[in-house]
Amino acid sequence: MIELATISVNADRRLIGVVNAGLRALCEQLGMKETRRHRLQLATEEVFLYCVETIRKTATGGVVTARFAHDAAGFQIIVEYVGKRGDLDKYLQPGMLKNMKVKTFEGLGLCLAANVLDTLRNDYWAAEGLNRYVMTYNCGSGAANNGLDSDDQPKDDDVIFSAEDQKD
Repeated sequence: MIELATISVNADRRLIGVVNAGLRALCEQLGMKETRRHRLQLATEEVFLYCVETIRKTATGGVVTARFAHDAAGFQIIVEYVGKRGDLDKYLQPGMLKNMKVKTFEGLGLCLAANVLDTLRNDYWAAEGLNRYVMTYNCGSGAANNGLDSDDQPKDDDVIFSAEDQKD
């Protein structure tokens, strides 16, 4: 993946507009369909707000950085900050999201993000105290325009919640 842009903002939920404006501009520059751009913006917004809320709860202050990368296979967004880990980070590992009971707006937001992306995972680099949330949206390999103009129809497994998932 080639990193196209990096945006760093104070950990303030009102600044999601700055991050989304940058993402929108990149998506338009790459010729991405509006449906796909909206999915990426939704996912980025939910992960960003989770980071800001985690920073607020732990009273660490700081900066949230969004990195945008692209190649023929897809688009990747990394949202990161230095500080304590979030309460829900353990669920952002392969196969773990299904174990999360959605009891907070942050949990709901992460479920929404995970369901519009191909992958969402958390990496924690303890030595630096760096929390990284890696979001990947794969594009069809046979699509025009570096895979960014492929069909945006929902995938067969595009289900956000089922009643069975939320039983206690």
